[in-house]
Amino acid sequence: MGLLAKSKFLLVFFIVSLSLVSTFGFVLKEVRIEGLKTVKVSELEEIYKGYINKDVNEQAIDDIILGIDTIGYFEEVSYELTGDDKAKFLKIKVKENPPIQRLEIVLNGPGLVDKETLRNSISLAEKKAFSFTKFWESIDNLAKLYSDKGYLVATPRSQDKSLASVYVSGTVAGESVKFIITEYVLYKLEFKLISEDEELKKEFERIKKEITLRQYADYERKNWFERIFDSEKSYVPTLKDLQSVVQSLSRYVYFTLINISAEDTNAKFPAKILNLTLVEKTIVSEPLKLKGVKTKDNTVFSESELVGEVREGIYSNFAILKKIQTVKEKYDKAGYFIDLSLEPNSDGYLYIVINEYKVRDVKFEGNNLTKSYVFDDMVYVRPGILLNRNELQLTYVELMKANFFKSIDFDFRPVQNEKSLVDVIIKLGEKNKKFDFQGGITYKPVNDRPWWDGFAGIVELSTTNPTGHGENLSITFQKSILETNINLSTGIRKPFGWPIIFGATIKFDSNETADGTSTTNLVYSANLSTIKTTLGQLSTELRFEDSTESSSTKLNYKTLVTSASYILETLDNLYVPMNGYSITLTANKYFPLSESGSDAFSYLGEITMHLPILQNLSLASRVLAGQSFQNSGKPVTFSLAGLNQVRGAKPVMGTVIGLLNSEIRYKEKDQMFYGSLFYDIGFASNAYDFANLKQSVGIELGLTVPMFGLIRFGWGIPIQAEIKPNFFFLFGKTF
Repeated sequence: MGLLAKSKFLLVFFIVSLSLVSTFGFVLKEVRIEGLKTVKVSELEEIYKGYINKDVNEQAIDDIILGIDTIGYFEEVSYELTGDDKAKFLKIKVKENPPIQRLEIVLNGPGLVDKETLRNSISLAEKKAFSFTKFWESIDNLAKLYSDKGYLVATPRSQDKSLASVYVSGTVAGESVKFIITEYVLYKLEFKLISEDEELKKEFERIKKEITLRQYADYERKNWFERIFDSEKSYVPTLKDLQSVVQSLSRYVYFTLINISAEDTNAKFPAKILNLTLVEKTIVSEPLKLKGVKTKDNTVFSESELVGEVREGIYSNFAILKKIQTVKEKYDKAGYFIDLSLEPNSDGYLYIVINEYKVRDVKFEGNNLTKSYVFDDMVYVRPGILLNRNELQLTYVELMKANFFKSIDFDFRPVQNEKSLVDVIIKLGEKNKKFDFQGGITYKPVNDRPWWDGFAGIVELSTTNPTGHGENLSITFQKSILETNINLSTGIRKPFGWPIIFGATIKFDSNETADGTSTTNLVYSANLSTIKTTLGQLSTELRFEDSTESSSTKLNYKTLVTSASYILETLDNLYVPMNGYSITLTANKYFPLSESGSDAFSYLGEITMHLPILQNLSLASRVLAGQSFQNSGKPVTFSLAGLNQVRGAKPVMGTVIGLLNSEIRYKEKDQMFYGSLFYDIGFASNAYDFANLKQSVGIELGLTVPMFGLIRFGWGIPIQAEIKPNFFFLFGKTF
């Protein structure tokens, strides 16, 4: 073998040997880290614990060292492997960066997020080694707090900060670290329209008044009393606020938005002036003689409804745009999605061509667990109909009320080679948490008993749609000193795809009064209802009631109750509706199953109306009336109490009830809090004689919280009685 051949052989042998060592490797028995001072071993274990007692190679060791180095706490990282060829021990030596002596958060702005929440988002800590990795991670965490709330956020490593509502940055000076958060209020919204047309400029002045966005300059002009009902935080615009301005402008065909810019200005807080530049759309550069403007391909509205009378004349650029705008507004007001184009014709007419979008198919995405038959009846967007915002909004509201999904969104996909057809994609987000187990302590005022008797402990296990078949289950246990309440309810929506909803409930209540009288109630019920349709919803219930009253004597009442109900509702929310109406009619027949059981018939009717005044303000009213007809047994009565009360007035009972609740209700969209000013009038008597008429005015506040649902409280002032505010406390939905 020649010298050259021997050299090649040795080189190949060396490469193969290295490859075999790297491939076959060894068992890593243990990892030890030396040099830690402020960093805990537990913070590093995730990097290497998956390699312990496993067959590894040199590449795995490199991955461990790289992972520890990447975390950023160390100035130096070195290692040493000991042991035989089959099992080895890894010793890692580190030298920590100098510890942080001062960690500071500087917040410039009205304070959209509290300081404690900001501090908890920072990955660095005082008296702990500094890490650039954790430094940038902290900036990203802080930015996410704001972006999750809907604000447009910028950081030194993200997009340009000129249009951002929040800017998050940081500085490192020696052993001091400072995070700086700047929240910008929108001081003013400025427009620049590039046009020489005086008619358009006049029209634009009108349009500007319709664009609503909170401007801090307006807040500065308010007096101290007006500021009580306002918040400076609301002047930091969200991304949705900025999008709403662009969407408002897009409703008009007169101009095109060509630029958005912002400039800093002086105010109490960091502030910006937002500048929007628009340019006039040009259809014709000079006035044009036409026989008239007509429409083409329109099916929803006639030509006369869209452009009025077709007249011959001289049409300026603005006059043509005005005709197009009239067509667009007609469709927009009705909720239809369209595209518009112009088509001149040799006959002397100018045609506005209308492309009305039709739904070809409706598809679901994201419902990996929930069966589509459970909720498909809540989808009002159907194949074959024209695409309409009203059907989309109704679909969104009904799916949200079902409480099956954590998020609902829509996407529209054009059909290839079919300009008028679209597929509607409903994107659904499944809930991550299927079961809720919660507990707490609640308090409500009590009468004729010590105040501490109002405290109660409550535990609840609940779930909605855990397996994707539309089922629900709730178990609630509440215990106070003198009361015990147990409630078990279950149900399922559209079992096997049938158009019905089935439910069952078991309730147990035990109450003891201060004079020693005790009452227990055990109720079993089963109900069956149709699914909701545009004509309403029918339901029936079979209920068995077993009540016992004990004092010096013991009385037992057993009654079977059958009921039938009709519900028609268009409410936008089942807990605190701000828009829509509802009609509920219920009839009950009581059959005695014991000597003292009830033999009676009753009816109850309720109508509610919710009329929006502003985006977050509505007028709400409810009329409720009922009567019972008793033959024998335990009296069936109505109580002017609980959810059906004259707020702030003492409860009364009778076989006849009448109630009117009216209020002006304030609630921000998607917020947990609401407030209202109310006027109530009602009576409960044994005839429609309006005896015991109660009236009150007052204020109610409400908060939706986990476990308890909607908590309502307030003060009502009875009108006939002494002018004295009375506190009330309620659980459950508003009317």
